[in-house]
Amino acid sequence: MVAGIRAARLGRTVAVVERSPSPGRKLLASGGQRCNLSNTLGADQFMERVGKDGRFMGPALEGLGGPKLREFFHGIGVQTVVHDGFRVWPETRKSSTVLAGLIGELERLKVPIITACEVLETAFVDGHFTATHAGGAFHSTELIIATGGLALPKSGASGGGYRFAEGFGHKITARHPAGVPVVTAEDWTARCTAHTIGKAHLQVAIKKHAKIARTGDLIFTKTGLRGPVVLDISRELSPLLDRYGEVPLWLNLCRGKGQEDWQGIFKEWRAGPQRALGDALGEHLPGELVDVMCELSGTSPSIAVQQLKGEPRDALARTLARTPITVIGHTGYDGAFITRGGARLKDVRPETLESKLQPGLYLCGEVLDLDGPCGGFNLQWAFASGYLAGTGAGMAAGDAAATPSAAR
Repeated sequence: MVAGIRAARLGRTVAVVERSPSPGRKLLASGGQRCNLSNTLGADQFMERVGKDGRFMGPALEGLGGPKLREFFHGIGVQTVVHDGFRVWPETRKSSTVLAGLIGELERLKVPIITACEVLETAFVDGHFTATHAGGAFHSTELIIATGGLALPKSGASGGGYRFAEGFGHKITARHPAGVPVVTAEDWTARCTAHTIGKAHLQVAIKKHAKIARTGDLIFTKTGLRGPVVLDISRELSPLLDRYGEVPLWLNLCRGKGQEDWQGIFKEWRAGPQRALGDALGEHLPGELVDVMCELSGTSPSIAVQQLKGEPRDALARTLARTPITVIGHTGYDGAFITRGGARLKDVRPETLESKLQPGLYLCGEVLDLDGPCGGFNLQWAFASGYLAGTGAGMAAGDAAATPSAAR
């Protein structure tokens, strides 16, 4: 939709072709239906947080990053707010407000949104792109593939854009669900579902991948783990699961306290009044997790803190500092918010997002092999890359009397 808006503002004739019965279904679901549009990081910090390919985003962020994105939305009647100093939200905290603003601007620009129209095949023949559908075909001088990925198929995602890109010679990297809850071998998580653990630290317990770590809010589920910190680290876990079959993690659920910290705390407890170990640990963890930590370390929550000595004491300190848990799967694309993998970046010009293999073809958003963590990174990239692709297509030479299609 942003690509269509930008190209139309530059004077081109545009049609947005949408596979679903209505546009923006994934947008409506984003951020718990509140739509975390972006964040307040500067471009350099933003790209650094994305990872090794983050610099590819530079030209797109220059065009519609951060403050410019907020200006864009203010211009179409969507006011934005920042409540926590980081995340940018629509003032209404409703994703429907964002969708209404985008649709309203497309209507103002007289850009048709052709819904329930699945593009089956794309090609470039005799100087024009052809997007074939069940009822015929669209023809255009430029084509933008803005189809998204495989995540959240109930929103209409099908991965068709990867096939279209391949048809023009683009190589597609391995794809994995990202931003997805994970499944664990251990079943004790089901006992702790009532609690959210703030500032939990997760680290991959494989030596060569030990740098993979995240900190944030953690939620236990009946089958494993979810919450913002899990959605973030799942970007890295999905490929590792394919490689190893399972991925051991260390959890620190006590705001970073290490073994030495706990030994000091135990010493203070022993010098104080007599009380049960479970009651003392309850000052740091919910009761269900207290029981789990004692079980994993082979001790009892009912013993007096003064009796916690020797190996049982050391085992409890190790368990609290690094609680072992094993990820054996994830909830798949149905529970994912983003796809990791896609069209290779080396085949696309970052300055315009035009294909190096097929002039006039533009690829943007999730169809490219580029994704970010939670916190507005992926929507910001979707909007900014759509804007840049729309700029490239909108400024391309030639009369656009045909219908350039932001194909869905």
